[in-house]
Amino acid sequence: MPAAFSNEALRQNPYLSDLAERFPNSETLEGLHSRLATAEAEDLPQIKGQFSLGFARTHFQDFDDMGRTWTVFADATIDRALQLAWQIVGKRHKLVLPETSVPGLFILGLGKLGGFDLNFSSDIDLIAFYDAETLPVPAHKGQAYIASEVCKRLTQILQPRNAPDFVWRVDWRLRPESSGTGLAISSAKAETFYFFRSLPWHRLALMKARVVAGDVEAGQALLNRLEPFIWRRNLDFTTLDELAALKTRINNEHPGLETERAAPDPITDAAVGFNLKLGRGGIREIEFIANAQQLIHGGKRPDLRVTNTRAALSNLAQTELITQQDADELRAHYAYFRKVENAVQMFRNEQTHIIPDGDANVAMRALIGDPENFDKEISTRRQEVHARFSTLFRDNAQTEKTTNLSTLDEHATLIARSWTRGFQDHGVPATSRHKYQELGHNLVARVQRLDRPDAFERIDSFLKQLGRSEQYFALLSRHPDLLDKLVSPLLHSPHMSEILAQSPHIIDIFLSPEDSELREQSEFVLTSPDYEHRLEALRRFVNEQLFLNYTHFLDGKTTARGLQQKLTDIAEETLTLSLRIVADDLEVESIPMTILGLGKMGTRAMGPKSDLDLIFLFADDCDPDLAAKAVRRMRTTLTTKLREGIAYELDTRLRPSGRSGPPAVKLSAFHDHHMNRAHSWEHIALAPARIVGGDEVLGSKVMAIKKEILTRPRDTAAFKADAYVMFQRLAEERLKETPPDIWRTKLRRGGLMEADYIHACFDVLAVKPPTELAPIMENWNESIIWERLLGLTGKPVSETPARFAQKISIETLPQLWAEQDKMIKELTAKFFADQKMSKSPAPGPVIWRKP
Repeated sequence: MPAAFSNEALRQNPYLSDLAERFPNSETLEGLHSRLATAEAEDLPQIKGQFSLGFARTHFQDFDDMGRTWTVFADATIDRALQLAWQIVGKRHKLVLPETSVPGLFILGLGKLGGFDLNFSSDIDLIAFYDAETLPVPAHKGQAYIASEVCKRLTQILQPRNAPDFVWRVDWRLRPESSGTGLAISSAKAETFYFFRSLPWHRLALMKARVVAGDVEAGQALLNRLEPFIWRRNLDFTTLDELAALKTRINNEHPGLETERAAPDPITDAAVGFNLKLGRGGIREIEFIANAQQLIHGGKRPDLRVTNTRAALSNLAQTELITQQDADELRAHYAYFRKVENAVQMFRNEQTHIIPDGDANVAMRALIGDPENFDKEISTRRQEVHARFSTLFRDNAQTEKTTNLSTLDEHATLIARSWTRGFQDHGVPATSRHKYQELGHNLVARVQRLDRPDAFERIDSFLKQLGRSEQYFALLSRHPDLLDKLVSPLLHSPHMSEILAQSPHIIDIFLSPEDSELREQSEFVLTSPDYEHRLEALRRFVNEQLFLNYTHFLDGKTTARGLQQKLTDIAEETLTLSLRIVADDLEVESIPMTILGLGKMGTRAMGPKSDLDLIFLFADDCDPDLAAKAVRRMRTTLTTKLREGIAYELDTRLRPSGRSGPPAVKLSAFHDHHMNRAHSWEHIALAPARIVGGDEVLGSKVMAIKKEILTRPRDTAAFKADAYVMFQRLAEERLKETPPDIWRTKLRRGGLMEADYIHACFDVLAVKPPTELAPIMENWNESIIWERLLGLTGKPVSETPARFAQKISIETLPQLWAEQDKMIKELTAKFFADQKMSKSPAPGPVIWRKP
């Protein structure tokens, strides 16, 4: 309905015809909108009437433009009415208030008002809150009482009693605890209610909420704090059941659906009597299709957090949660039904959604162009909408499947029976267990095939620790292929089991697009402005990405080197996010810091359970207090243990002067230390270092200093002597002679640590390492991944899980390790051939060679 209605069509509609007689010289929509700024309460109904007439005569660019125009006008009228209500109530209570807006009180618009999608004769769903700290009402006068009185006065202005005209019908019933509270409550009480006492429909209502009047800043701050309630990070498929239950309740109780309930087949060939909003295959079903996917996936995908229904459908297609064809057709059906709905409501400016008969039907058809195939058009569109709705909101019927449990022992049998009976021992309500019986049978069958005596106990123990078990079972029931992602880690990987214990719902990461960039997958971390929420989200991001990439490695989808690079990318992205969190917390635009990564971070060879060896460097002109605060906050951001664990262990002992040195290192101090006081071992540690985050310009200066340090001529003999002392210390305190059939990749003589050390020694001397060193290090790096993922350290090769034996090639592993041990020892002995086997004196600072 973008096109303006013809004069003939307007004359057939009593309400529009009356407006045309009353306002023969009506102003433009823009002019009427501008009058609201100074309008008095008695002016608003007249302005609304003229706007309604002008709206019907206007040629809009498209359907969405029409809805936005109507809604923006509604926002302005509500805001002006709120200002007027404040002045009236404030004067009565002798409050000193600003002439226009008053801080602290704000109105949220829900439903179609929140979605910039108002009908011609919509009511407006409002909820009101106030910020107790900024509301200019003394506590002894009763803030809640006065704020609610303002809202009552606003309602009277917009919908005056016994008056022929009104501005908007106002509905406050969606507010928290509407039967027991005033029209306005404090933001603090609202947060408590939504997080701890709300019902599913409250969350559905708030997903379309936006500030439409009053203190916009205070209102947006509350919505930001409510984000974790509305947009949950976990994929919560119980949302489908909750929305389906809500739809069923509407169908059963709404008086406008009596005809449909009585019909044996609700979708008939006749359009008359169809409830466009609530009827089967109508507007509400399209909204539920969009809303359900938004609520399920919006926590992970911020692009879905839109209030407009047609925009939500478009974004769902862009994220591939629905097909582009489905999105296009649903958008078209929605626009068509809304066009008809608006035409129905224009007849007498009534809030009706039922296609009428008689004169009203003739008038409605005139407004929409009187299509000859109108009945068929409505029926076809309804059938297409309802087919998609039924597919999404399918119910899992009780399964008749049986599983043979005769091969299980008594304890495993008890567990298996609980699973196949809908997880009856796991907190699932009796009314919901039938939905998860098929899932239980699938899980039992998978575990039976594993031939692991402890399998049932391990998996059952994990399932019983879940906080919201039904939500988890709903996820697995909708996506049973996720069982494989869950079972194998719980049985074979202590490290992955630990991650699952901290963040059980991270398995839904496998439902995200595989080709999305890491930066896209991390966007959710910063969506909330709350510091603590960001820290929790950061840990969730790390756990998700680690688990995802570990699984890909175990499944053979990525190589050992590929996994190392992925794990390094995750760590770097985490540092980038942490810098942003710290900057926002310190209320600065950016942190003038660059981060130098050493060890495995420097060589892009991060492995499972790797910590971060970092040095935090600042420009010389940086405020010392800011630098110190930034490093402390970075440590907190990364290492503080929260519900989902830590992000990373952090090691900064390689900074100048080690533990005793300042955590925030100035660039000049870094240069001076390495040129004048550093020991050779510090340059060995510096050899693989690179910039892994922060200020790029400052980072380039750091790398220039590193190049200067490593290319400056040094006393080779003195360096080897110092390096040998350090190696002896490593061999005595860390390295251990290990049989070739035992898993100990890093800390064995001839193992990974020794290989890394000798490689760095070659780098410091600018000598090309022997060609055989690189493949040995590659093999050791792959071995340590398997060792840490499967918890094999110190165990015989024979205890490697059979499932992975072929991938690891355990038959040839001992021989390979023995050969590598020998070769690394030979390389080390050759490098230090000129050194005495007895202990050398403690090394001093680097000895530079004179030019």
